[in-house]
Amino acid sequence: MTTRKFLIAGGNATALVRDCPPARRASLAADLLREVEQVGFVDHQAHPPRLEMMGGEFCINATLAFASTLGPNGTLGVSGLDQSVDFVNTPHAARVTIPLRWSLTDNIALLEGIGFILHPTSDGHAQSSTTNHPRIKREVADLCGRFDLPAFGAIHFSDDAIIPYVYVAAVDSFVPETACGSGSVAFSLFTGQDRVRQPTGQFITVRRRTRREREQTGHDHFDVEARVEQIPA
Repeated sequence: MTTRKFLIAGGNATALVRDCPPARRASLAADLLREVEQVGFVDHQAHPPRLEMMGGEFCINATLAFASTLGPNGTLGVSGLDQSVDFVNTPHAARVTIPLRWSLTDNIALLEGIGFILHPTSDGHAQSSTTNHPRIKREVADLCGRFDLPAFGAIHFSDDAIIPYVYVAAVDSFVPETACGSGSVAFSLFTGQDRVRQPTGQFITVRRRTRREREQTGHDHFDVEARVEQIPA
């Protein structure tokens, strides 16, 4: 069993664990969450290689991290999605193409495997405040149950900058994330912006492909790109 840790867009520390028996995953994830923001379990022998997140949710940043370990290009599977994800790696970034069903009603974006509620900040600045965390956790935990999703997040935003929070029901984790790919897609759908500034100051880029693919497959395809760095052991 091996564990590798990554930063995506300069943040959202993610642990990917290889060859972990299913019976050990819950306790190992709890231990690793003291050091990172999220945990995924990877199977390189699957066809295609597969990522299973700690709560069965869909996570774009962990998908980017896993893709960065798999060679110049290819296909992978990930929890929360019913279709495979294509990826391309360059010296400076990883890019994934995600076939995704989604809906947007008022300020609630529902993706496959995760949802988000989006709030513009009243003062014009996207900043995290720990005093609000209990209230935000209650809000997203309630939405998680209401929409029967494995995870739900909140995106507080101003201009192109976001502050993401994510709750994962299976492990009862609530994390003010330092970068969020899935939240960046939700923000892009809500605002139309395609370069999303993360709390680290780096960007995640989201581009929605042509509507013709949605008509043919029932999915939109999103290209999501960010810098991925492995954290030295």
